[in-house]
Amino acid sequence: MDESIDVNDALTHASNPDNNIRSIGEDMLKRLQNRDLPNFLLYLSSELVREGIPEESRVLAAITLKNSLDSKDPALKDAHKDLLCLKWLSVDKSIRLEIKNNLLMTLEIDSRPSHSRHPSSKVIAEVIARVACMEIPRNQWLDLVGKLMDNMASLSSSLKQATLEVLQYIFKAKIPNVVKRDQVDDVIASVISALNDEVLGSQVLLAALKALHNIFEFTKFEDHDWRGAIEAVFAVAYRTSGTEIPEAAFEYLVAIASTCHTKFEPDIEVLMCITTQALNGDVESLKVQCIKLWITICEKEIDWLEEEEEEEEEKEEKEDKDESYFTGPLYSLVPLLLQTYLNEEERDLEQMDIWKQGDEDEGDGNISLTGEQEEEGDENVEQKGVNLEDNWEQEEDETLQVISMTCLGLAARILKGGVVPTVMHFVEENMNGPHKIAALSPLGFILEGPSVKQLAPLVDLLLALMEYQAEGVRGRAAWTLGRLFELVGAHRIMRNEVVSLDRIMELLIERSCDVPQVSIEVHGALYFLARGYGEDAKSRSKSNSCELSPFVKPLIDALMRASDLARETPFSFLASPYKALGEIVKVSDTRDLQVWEALMGLMSRIMRRFNTVLHGHGAISSLQRKNQLEVLLCGLVEVLIHKLGDTLEGSAKCLLLLLCPLLTRESTCARNGAALAIGALAHAIGADFGQHMPMVLQYFSVKRLSPLYLEVICDICHVLGKEGKEEEVVPCFDHIMEVLYQGMVELTLQPLILSSIGQIALSLGEKFEKYLPPVMEKLLVMEKAVQLDQDPHEDHSNKVREAICKAYHGIIRGISDAKSGFKVGMALLEFSEQERKRRERRTVTARDERIMTALVDALSQLPPRVGVWSEAFILSVQQANTPSAN
Repeated sequence: MDESIDVNDALTHASNPDNNIRSIGEDMLKRLQNRDLPNFLLYLSSELVREGIPEESRVLAAITLKNSLDSKDPALKDAHKDLLCLKWLSVDKSIRLEIKNNLLMTLEIDSRPSHSRHPSSKVIAEVIARVACMEIPRNQWLDLVGKLMDNMASLSSSLKQATLEVLQYIFKAKIPNVVKRDQVDDVIASVISALNDEVLGSQVLLAALKALHNIFEFTKFEDHDWRGAIEAVFAVAYRTSGTEIPEAAFEYLVAIASTCHTKFEPDIEVLMCITTQALNGDVESLKVQCIKLWITICEKEIDWLEEEEEEEEEKEEKEDKDESYFTGPLYSLVPLLLQTYLNEEERDLEQMDIWKQGDEDEGDGNISLTGEQEEEGDENVEQKGVNLEDNWEQEEDETLQVISMTCLGLAARILKGGVVPTVMHFVEENMNGPHKIAALSPLGFILEGPSVKQLAPLVDLLLALMEYQAEGVRGRAAWTLGRLFELVGAHRIMRNEVVSLDRIMELLIERSCDVPQVSIEVHGALYFLARGYGEDAKSRSKSNSCELSPFVKPLIDALMRASDLARETPFSFLASPYKALGEIVKVSDTRDLQVWEALMGLMSRIMRRFNTVLHGHGAISSLQRKNQLEVLLCGLVEVLIHKLGDTLEGSAKCLLLLLCPLLTRESTCARNGAALAIGALAHAIGADFGQHMPMVLQYFSVKRLSPLYLEVICDICHVLGKEGKEEEVVPCFDHIMEVLYQGMVELTLQPLILSSIGQIALSLGEKFEKYLPPVMEKLLVMEKAVQLDQDPHEDHSNKVREAICKAYHGIIRGISDAKSGFKVGMALLEFSEQERKRRERRTVTARDERIMTALVDALSQLPPRVGVWSEAFILSVQQANTPSAN
């Protein structure tokens, strides 16, 4: 040890509240540790057992000792490999033995009647566990577990608690062989004995539960009988009041359930008792843990039942299925869940609307594919325009209301139709009370279990409630109806003659222009109704659903009224009618003349509205709202274009006059929405779209390049490349290529442009050969640049390498001229050789694997193309050598 520094002084200084003095003390401790680690550790352990040491210094000594043996860096946590472990093992055995004896002695000192439990005790338990994890796997300190078991046999509750904390941390580390197989049963038995001892205090029981939990996670039932442990935990949870111990018990039971929930079957009555205690109590955290246990049980039981069904399907003869063992308890649980939910509603009326996703405030809302708000300026390349599908998706939440309804939904999948009478009784009982709106919520969570016929009473009730006087009741009924259409399917409900489609559509059309909180849910119901019919049509190999044809025109009229520009509504309401319209358009049967006319009429109305949004001064209240509407209108126009196809050829110019200006918007979503709609129009019209390209290319420049816009341009090239009129498309291709050449000067655009060149080459075919010399020149420049790039992270150069491979891939597939093809092929082989040598010189990364995959893809195109080029070259030689006929 450094004689010039007193360790006791260092500890005293390091525990001083004054920052300057504490910093001096910490520096002194570091110097001592670096100069003589073995004696430094020995001194710290001696301080732990020294009588009269100030508690602040004792705590600091324990923490310093722990930090000297354990690493905060997750990369160094492995006790077999990290440097601190090797340093500890290099300490002389006699010093290590003395340190370990001191550590164990602290457990005994804390347990003496004359001593109160020190705050440092838990830290010391961690130190003992750390040393055990370093030594026992190397066949050292093998008597530790035996000594700990001796402690557990002591009459001292403090010693038992300290020992249980050591066991808790030893098993938490999950180091293989830290406790031998033949010792685990002894450890489990000692912990169970502590749990069964009704004299022990709550802190000892809590330590025992945490230790047992970690032991279970360490063993996972392997070769050990956990029957006694489960019974002991149930008993502790049942007889103990307070919060901490029951919560720890439930956490342990959740771990058991996640592995083998059937272990609870013999104790199901006790489980129901502690469930009733918890849910009828006042502790919210305990209720949450209790319900999480039942969620886990239900999930495992559902998995088991589904496996049983799969096995039965494989058998030739079906056997009568046994009822789930948990059916009886679940019938008792359902009323408890319903009452728990209602109690929380009474306690917190402000959190009543748990089913809604977004708030009702004015904002951008979820209008991009990534769900990011435009005001945040997100330029994520994954954004591809307008999302007309996710407005009614639910957010995950951890409130007691949400998890109680989640559990109810899982229980319904097991109980099936048996859950309906209980829930219906709950609704009827509370409909006349102050929480009639909240009383309806459970209906939306029991839809996946019962059959369509069993849900008939629920459907009738919802339709009746849609005409209820209270707005909140109508809104909740509409939301539940939407859930029913989403999870069960309106088409299934109609086919089972539960209710007529006419009655449902009449109600939904009528309520689509209700107050916003009702209308938004009605629009959601229409969205899921239409989507269900669309999915049903696909399953029957039909492209569209004819069942909705009589309602398309009135639905369009109602939703257009709901989305009237003059209505000042929150964004979530502003978006919902457009999303419902989009889904209705998708599933409409255009073979029906009236439907086709309705859709053409909708396109005309949307174009007029689009024009008002773009040019109607004062028609829109704010710039933000204008941006939102532009995005929504682009999305609906795109869907209409896909549906109406080439019948829109006469309207193409007008559509482009509306869409092209949006390509200059600051909003990423607006630009993407416009680009996607333009791309859809090009596909719809086909080769004749070439006449409209000059207008599109007015808005195609380097500063407007984006991943999605370039992707659309490549798609348009594909449409025009093979069939477009030469005099129309060649000037367009010249302009496109010139913009791409200019854009390659910007580093961020290089990978994007190189990949696009490959796609364009493939699309244009022989028309691309006029661009081949400058393209190959730029490719070679890029190749040389990435070879010279000294960027340590190489992120940009690697992206460029991958893009070069993609460019070669498209060029080789597109070229038909033999001479040009062989030249490109040789250039690719040279680039491949450079990449092979580079790969041999460095450690392979995930990005390298992507580059090699792209390179292999490009090389794989050579064999078939070389064959084509060779045949063409041979034919040309033969023709050249054939004498012409006189």
